[in-house]
Amino acid sequence: MNTEIKILHSSCCATGSPIKAHIEKIASENNISIIIEELSELQDTMVYGTMVFPSIVVNGKVYDFKKYSAAENLISILKL
Repeated sequence: MNTEIKILHSSCCATGSPIKAHIEKIASENNISIIIEELSELQDTMVYGTMVFPSIVVNGKVYDFKKYSAAENLISILKL
């Protein structure tokens, strides 16, 4: 089963972000199958009700990426 992830960026920070690579690396190292989509347009990110960027949406639940960027924290939400 794939874990669906959306990375929510503010429009000024969407290009060249290392977040996608970071998540892919951790998922790969822990044999977690993921699908990632990056969103940076205001109308796309506002659907999730957050003004905190970057945020990640994992299987429909929004997380502040800054609080979950450490590998052990990220693994805990990717395995939910």
